[in-house]
This record gives sequence, C-alpha cells and structure tokens, in this order.
Amino acid sequence: MIRELRDSDLAGVARVWREVRLDSVQSEAGVRHLLETFPPRAEVAHWVADVDGIVAWAFAHRRWRRASGNAYVWVGVLPEARGRGIGGELWSLAEEHVAGLGVERVNADVVGDQAGEGFLAARGFTHVRTVVVSAVDPRTVGSQTTRADGYELASFADADLEQLYRLDRKASGDAPGEAEGYEHSFEEWRRELVDHPDFSAQGSSAIVHGQEVVAFSALSADLATGRGRNEGTVTARAHRGRGLATLAKLAQLRWAAEAGIERVLADNDETNAPMLAVNRGLGYEPFTERRGFVREETASRRAPAAPAR
Repeated sequence: MIRELRDSDLAGVARVWREVRLDSVQSEAGVRHLLETFPPRAEVAHWVADVDGIVAWAFAHRRWRRASGNAYVWVGVLPEARGRGIGGELWSLAEEHVAGLGVERVNADVVGDQAGEGFLAARGFTHVRTVVVSAVDPRTVGSQTTRADGYELASFADADLEQLYRLDRKASGDAPGEAEGYEHSFEEWRRELVDHPDFSAQGSSAIVHGQEVVAFSALSADLATGRGRNEGTVTARAHRGRGLATLAKLAQLRWAAEAGIERVLADNDETNAPMLAVNRGLGYEPFTERRGFVREETASRRAPAAPAR
C-alpha cells in the first residue's frame, strides 16, 4: 500500500535509507532528525510503500539550501521489493507534488545503481554530475603532522559557530559541481548540522588563524556501527594551498580512530582534483559513486505553486 509517511514508520524508512544510500551514515535518530529539520519553505512531502513493513520511501521538496527555483526528488526501494512497480507509483506522487511547486528544474541522484539511472533517464532526466565517494579506515592513517606555522587546531566544540557558518556559506559556491552558494540561515545550518544526533563536535576540526576560523572538516559518526562520514571540508580562499584541509581532515580521522570508527566516507565532485588528492594522501580509496541528474521543467509540467504544508 502506498501512503503518506507516519511517525510510526521511522524504523522502516531508516532501514530503506541506510540500505539504499550507501553514501550516507545515519543512525535511526539521525533519520528522524532529517525528517524533522526540513524548514517550512522546503514544502516537503513524504510517502512510503507498506507491504508487511516499509519497503520503500520517497520524498520531494524545494532545494531549500540553495536556489529556490530547483526541486529535489528521491525514491528508494529495497532490493527485494523491486520489479513490482512500487518505484513508479511513488515517483508519480512525487512528480505531482513537484508540479505544484512551480519550479524550473528537478534534481535527483543515484548511488551505485544502474537500474536507478535508467529509471531517471526514462523520465527525461540527464546526467550532469558524478561525485566520487571514497572510504578510509581511520586506524590506518599515518603519523603526518597536525601543525602549521601561524595556525591552531581546535574542535567545533571550542570554535565560534557563527564563524564556521559564515565560512561554510561563503565557500559553498566555490565547490566544483555547484553553481549556486548556500542560502540557508545560521539557525537552519546549526539545526541541520551541529544539532544532528550523529554529529561529533569533538571529532569535527577547525583551523584558527589569530581569532579567525579559516578552515574546518566536519564529521558525523554512528558509533554503534563504527561508521563515519565527512560532512564537508572548507578552507577560506585567502588561506588555500597551505595544507590546511589535510590538517583538518587528519585531526578528524585521528579522533575517529580513537572513537572506534572503522570506516569514514568522503564525497567529492570528480573534477575536484585538489581534494581528491588530499584524500588519496590520507589513504582514501574509491567506494562508490553518486551520479546527479537534472530535468528542466516545461510549462506544461508546472502547475500553480501549492501552499506550504
């Protein structure tokens, strides 16, 4: 049965997310946080397929962190439930919701799933981006230095959060593969990242120059499964080329090793040669790919914008 998401579906949708999204590290509490932190302007809608338990989850919303003229759709079906038309039914609901948003384009992505790519291609989507997802066992990382002259290492727990937010927002448009910077507020950024139950303030590192935060590398960790994920590595433009990203990531990985994490994921656009080189130097190896797709919306697809729910 296809229906709207209920609070009681949390364990089921968490299973779908964790099994289908190989590039993600989310505890059940983390998935709940994901559901609860969409701001009203995202106009998000969720659906599930319940066949003696949750076997699929879909959602659609405005791409609220960046340009408001975009939407994002995700449909995930457990492998054992595929081939029954469930994905197509969920997609139809998501497409109807997106049409009501009146957006100019729709974004979608697929992680290591050729069938999913064919599903999107059949619905008019074009491949526009490939993100390399790499993995490393932090316990294998060597003993490189964690110091740079004139810079101090700190954790998120000790750093100025508003400076971290401003640095992240200012640099967000520089990331290869992204044409638009972040638009979210400090409160939205803090609620989504820092207040996330899987986020580690101690494991997330910041580099300080004088009184200014000039680089950071954020980490989420599911200690129960021994998995972690880099949630972004950023260096201020004026301080790039000095190895600060490596220092921040190395400190992060050392904390992860001490915390019992056995695998940390990081994702980078395939054109981001500098960061891919940093990761290789730290021992990261290719794990999977996330391939991004876009469909430009025609006037016939768009309907008048629906009111926020």
